[in-house]
Amino acid sequence: MAASDRKPRWPLLRHPLAIAFGVIVMYAVLRASAEAYLIFLLAFLAVLVAVIFSFPVDLLARWMPRGLAVIALLLVLIGTTLGAAVLAVPVVITQAKELVKRIPEASSRAEQWFSSAKTSEAMSQVPGAQKVADNVADRAASALDAVLSKLAPAALNVVSGSAALVLLVFLAAFLVYQPDSYRRGLRALVPREHEDAFEETWRRLGNDLKQWVGGILVAMTLMGTLTGIGLAVVGIKAWLLLGLITFFATFVPYVGAITSAIPGLIVGLSQSPRHFGLALLVYLVVHIVEGYLVEPLVMRRAVKMRPASLLEWQAFLGAVFGLMGAVVATPLLVCVRSAVTHLYVERKLGKTAPED
Repeated sequence: MAASDRKPRWPLLRHPLAIAFGVIVMYAVLRASAEAYLIFLLAFLAVLVAVIFSFPVDLLARWMPRGLAVIALLLVLIGTTLGAAVLAVPVVITQAKELVKRIPEASSRAEQWFSSAKTSEAMSQVPGAQKVADNVADRAASALDAVLSKLAPAALNVVSGSAALVLLVFLAAFLVYQPDSYRRGLRALVPREHEDAFEETWRRLGNDLKQWVGGILVAMTLMGTLTGIGLAVVGIKAWLLLGLITFFATFVPYVGAITSAIPGLIVGLSQSPRHFGLALLVYLVVHIVEGYLVEPLVMRRAVKMRPASLLEWQAFLGAVFGLMGAVVATPLLVCVRSAVTHLYVERKLGKTAPED
């Protein structure tokens, strides 16, 4: 048969209107996906919460049906939340109000420091020191004003995010109740010749996520506890709230550790120069403990990632998706690396996965 007599495999692609319609549909799908990115990120967060739930559920499922284990976990979670609301929330709210009051005090104290530093004899003998001090003072004031302007929107986001958190918990409960049903559903979409690769990828993703989540939960607990105790010992007010901030911020490696220290330093600065130095010392000691004890011992069996690649990935997702992107950046990188290593490096290229 001549080449000109062959029928095209996709005859509609030869019609300009069909091509235009396909481009429009593709654009609509991409636009809808871009607008609904928050839904995908929340779904991924639900998977992470389901991984966290899997630890106690798998343990309880040895002595009771899995559905009953999930219900027991939810009851314990609700009871713990109500207990924390009765005992800890009033203290946290009081300390949060105290923290808000301390920010202007820290601003005025910083201005006094810079004013006295600019007029000091030692500063006048350093070339260009006056100009540097003025720039630092202006930037510090503008930074504190920016923090104040973000407090009200952040409080509104916390209130509106409570409903999303409840939805997240119950979605994770359904995921952890019958995880195999979702695996079978996705496997049904995979061609038969690739089912073994799908099963192995699914297994590796589950193992890597469990290892990372387990390690990061231990690290969050240690860092938050050490920070709260250390700040309380040196007399920093709002120590419980600051410990909770460190606990949650540790979920975002490197970036969270740095940003979590800012509120504590502001509170210390508002109290006195001595308290500022003590707060700085506490954060330095805690992060030294993290680097030399938590990372080698706790995260040794977790998934390790290069700091440079992780920071670049966090910056990319943060720029594209905002705060939510930065939050899910690390576990998402764990999944991407695991899938690429197995499907491309090992199966496609036939190479051994590189050692960390």
